[in-house]
Amino acid sequence: MNPATSPDNHIAPTWPNLLVDDVVLRILEFCDIAAIIAMGQINKAFNRLVSSKSVWLTAITQLVRRGFVHREEGEILSELSVEQLVEKAKRAVRGPQMWALEHPGPALVSRQISLPIEQDAPRTCLEVKLLPGGEYLFHNHWHLDCWSVLERKIIWTYKCCVENARVTTLAAQLTDTPDTAVVMACQRIVGNDVHETYVEILMLNLKTGTSQSMLVARVPIGRGTSPYDHPQVCGDFAAVALTNDVVLFNWCQGTYVTVHIEDDPEFSPHFRRLALAPEYAILVLSLSGQEDEGGGENIDTLVLSPLTALPWVPVDAVNPPKNVTRASDLPRVHSYALPRREEPTYDGIPEPHMNGAHIYISVHEHPLQNDLFRVWIHVAHPATLLRYDLDLRDGHPTLQLHSTTNGARNWGVHQCGASFAGHTLVVLQSGWMPKLMLPG
Repeated sequence: MNPATSPDNHIAPTWPNLLVDDVVLRILEFCDIAAIIAMGQINKAFNRLVSSKSVWLTAITQLVRRGFVHREEGEILSELSVEQLVEKAKRAVRGPQMWALEHPGPALVSRQISLPIEQDAPRTCLEVKLLPGGEYLFHNHWHLDCWSVLERKIIWTYKCCVENARVTTLAAQLTDTPDTAVVMACQRIVGNDVHETYVEILMLNLKTGTSQSMLVARVPIGRGTSPYDHPQVCGDFAAVALTNDVVLFNWCQGTYVTVHIEDDPEFSPHFRRLALAPEYAILVLSLSGQEDEGGGENIDTLVLSPLTALPWVPVDAVNPPKNVTRASDLPRVHSYALPRREEPTYDGIPEPHMNGAHIYISVHEHPLQNDLFRVWIHVAHPATLLRYDLDLRDGHPTLQLHSTTNGARNWGVHQCGASFAGHTLVVLQSGWMPKLMLPG
């Protein structure tokens, strides 16, 4: 009798003795990289399995599909060694090697692709968005196009959901289905004495260039020719801010909810920034009428609010929303006070109306571990980069401050926000030139 299974032996047989290698390898296909690494530390048998090329090829292929890893033109993943595949996983977390602090020389442009994009709209109306992975680019110039970067051609052109409308901004996100993206087109009607704004959310097949409308909604009117701000798509949810409102969508269910940012300067929170994580909204609210420990009133509060607790109603494509939730009534799982702000200035002159433009939120899913996220908040006055870790595992969300980085006083904030690793594009106010700042 095998001593490992003898009734007189109290040592239980290990998993690899019970399951053939092929079964274990199949299970590993459904694990994130953090779980794969942890399983490799159990014993030598597991270490041998998780070190196989098939495991890492599957894992990196998933990261490429989700946009975490960039594949070079003509690169074939199956021809890479295990060490090269592991290095790609590391770069998904740390960023490009040439951006590292220990890199001896300046960063170099390793690849450049030019697209023959036409500019038939004013410069202030132009917008581009590159999807993660770098293979597809959206170009909005009053007409919304999607480009295949590698093929250097337009694969899809959007037609507005109402007549005489123009797209003023957009949001897009890759889905778990290969070569598919969710697109949110935010548009307004252009005409005399007509002030109507609409949002359409579509499912776009990036290979065939075909799309399917998932939702059309009329939304509250915002000020200006570009009334929208902070468009976001995250899983089944999407969001966009207008002048006094934030509209949240569940495009799978065809529902929405409007959060009104009150105008009372004494008691009401004023909206500054918005981001989405799976089933949660992350907002920065400025609570007027309250003083911080330093005696100032510029208090920004980071709020984590569960989307499932909001009063969702079916979307209306004809009338603006009537069911409105006040920002002060938002359910809150976590609420944190951010560092006290200084009033932004230009050439020594205060510009309080620019307050919201000097705060940016970036939320990034962890490439190697499911349900973990990094939340970067960049405040320009004074220049501060805050990292929060968001853990959505086990149904008990936690949001904790991880680190604070103080920057130079002449930093401005660029709307690109921060990468997962914390690389941040800032604007040096002395010359208004963008500069890449390294984390730490």
